[in-house]
Amino acid sequence: MVFTYRVRGPYATALAKLILDSGHKLSDLSEQLAQRLSMPPKREEVPQATVKISEDDPNIIVIVGMREAVEEILNIMIGKVPYINYEYNRYGPYTSFVAKIRGLDNGRCIAEYRDVVTVVHGHPKCIEGEKIAVHIVKPASQTNKVALAYPGIAIVKDTLVLLDDGKGKVIFSEHIRDQERKALLLTLSSNLVRQGYSIRWRSSARGATLEKIAKDLDEALKDLEKIKNSINVLEDIVIEGEAIAFITLTRPSKEFLDNVRNTVTPTILGHHYLRTCGKLSDYADLADLMSKYINREEFYKALRFAIADSSLGKHFNIIHRKPTGEKIVIGPIEIVDILADDRLGKVLVGWRQIKGEGVYNGLGVPKKQGDIAFTLIPIDNWFIIHRYLSASGEEKGIYININTPPEICVDSRTITYLDLYADLVYINNKIELIDMEELIKVVDRGGISRDFIVIVNDIVDYIRKNIEYILGLVRYSTL
Repeated sequence: MVFTYRVRGPYATALAKLILDSGHKLSDLSEQLAQRLSMPPKREEVPQATVKISEDDPNIIVIVGMREAVEEILNIMIGKVPYINYEYNRYGPYTSFVAKIRGLDNGRCIAEYRDVVTVVHGHPKCIEGEKIAVHIVKPASQTNKVALAYPGIAIVKDTLVLLDDGKGKVIFSEHIRDQERKALLLTLSSNLVRQGYSIRWRSSARGATLEKIAKDLDEALKDLEKIKNSINVLEDIVIEGEAIAFITLTRPSKEFLDNVRNTVTPTILGHHYLRTCGKLSDYADLADLMSKYINREEFYKALRFAIADSSLGKHFNIIHRKPTGEKIVIGPIEIVDILADDRLGKVLVGWRQIKGEGVYNGLGVPKKQGDIAFTLIPIDNWFIIHRYLSASGEEKGIYININTPPEICVDSRTITYLDLYADLVYINNKIELIDMEELIKVVDRGGISRDFIVIVNDIVDYIRKNIEYILGLVRYSTL
């Protein structure tokens, strides 16, 4: 089946190319993207799903829309884009379900379905044990376990969402700006609004024909009446809304998309790295123009090295991103040295003093306030190294974290990577691999791409073969 997609954001050109190459269609293109692809904008054709950037994190691509269309593009991304982390939720926005109210908690009305905690807004009664039909506005995710919902059933159509919420409101997509079109949609909404229904006009309504809009209104009302007549015997999911998927890009996956984009328009390696790294985004277009005249690989190397050099003397937080979506902040660390090593390449050396107490994960040795942690970050390798010393200088252990190559953003003072579970610990003159089974579990159940297993095995072999050299470099650089 052929699906139609809308693409938005800094990855739009590369994603559009992947979609077209997979035999699917595009609509509602920006003027710039339409010119690049030599295509008309096609704003009258309704997309089955939208592919865009997350409002919360520029490293995350969001796919939302009709379930089959979302699953199709997610599978395309998994199959083509290397080294990605992903999450899929069949029951996304506008999915309606029967929730059981648990009661008030800090002024919030809490309900649950399928063991998912849900905050129900706009339900003043909030009687414990009550069952109420609600629709999802923001689904629960791996990072945010709590869903957000509003009372009432939602019916999703191509051009609108019909809400049985008793409020009688009309809401327009921010993309519908034409005042004549808004006036027309208000007129079409008036009869249903008087009955207490709310209508959210989707962006596709700005270019759809009147026949299409009228058909969607009629079908939505019929679907709603049919569900309301049987709601008393329904449990759990009443009607599915949109599915949603999240894809977290790593530096290698962004580099892949750089090359895809380069087949459409001149693109420097590092384009998507620049576009999602604060003020560096301002230089991406200029760098793309330069790519026609210089070696792309050499430019990218110079870019990475210059960013690394500019970090000296500054304090950074390491964003240790887990495949579950959890983010652990390590630091701040001060970059006290930069090495140019024959084997590991350019390496940042960071320093921080331990403030808490407990046990060092993986090493199993006590963590004491006043301990010193040195962190070596090879900017083009798949691991970073932590050396822990007591306040008196006694070595407590060395922990080698396996992760994707880091992205250094000087503007935000962050060093970000995706942790890959498997790590190596060196203590009492022995090296040991830990948590490899955790990586395999996540890959098997679907969450990160299978190519991570291959690269992690290669990295483990490399570290084992070069452990004496690595240990010598770590100890020499952290004296």
